[in-house]
Amino acid sequence: MTDRKSDAFIELYQFLLSCFIRADTDLDGKVHMKDFDTMIEEAAVLPRRYGFAPKSSDIYPNDAVRKEARAKMFKEMNLAKDGYITLEEWISFSVEHIMSKVKTLSKDVLTSEDVTKEEFLEFTKKAVDKSTPEYRDLYSFLLKCFVDADKDRDGAINVNEFDQMIEVAAAAPRRHGLAPTSSQMFKSDAERLAKRAEYFKSMDVNKDGTISFDEWLQYSVEHITKKLVVVA
Repeated sequence: MTDRKSDAFIELYQFLLSCFIRADTDLDGKVHMKDFDTMIEEAAVLPRRYGFAPKSSDIYPNDAVRKEARAKMFKEMNLAKDGYITLEEWISFSVEHIMSKVKTLSKDVLTSEDVTKEEFLEFTKKAVDKSTPEYRDLYSFLLKCFVDADKDRDGAINVNEFDQMIEVAAAAPRRHGLAPTSSQMFKSDAERLAKRAEYFKSMDVNKDGTISFDEWLQYSVEHITKKLVVVA
């Protein structure tokens, strides 16, 4: 997040920019108080979707309290004290706010190198329960594996893309010795690809020749659940 040339920051910038543009209803390059609440609500949709931010109704007992809190936030963001929010103020405030929240987040168990085997197993046991925050993290991880493997951007994984998706997803359990490497399982690339083709067919529930995200998600959660029984 500190590297402003990174893909992640560019994506964040574009998202914040889109929120600002839609809130600039009179097209003067500024966001006034009347549209500020809308901008905040739109920007909060994404973190709320993954359980990283509470809904307004969970924070404020009524609209009056929410508006009062938003007016205070408006004043804090409007460093120039000129009665409107510029794009620069919006980006600066948002990035600083996000960075402060990131510091309070727990470890990224599925991708971080400094996670113990015990921490990984504890996380995984919770992650197969849809009602937990850990399930949301697992969902996001599996979605990222899916999107990264979807090279032709058609929303589905073909048999050629499937192998990469499996390799990326398997990195986490392999890191803790909970899954064998491909070289330990297969004598050659040809053998690996042949076996992956079998996995592909078993995962392709509707037999349409591709793997949809829901098929990938369902298979992965069921697979993890079965593995936990063996580990336990």
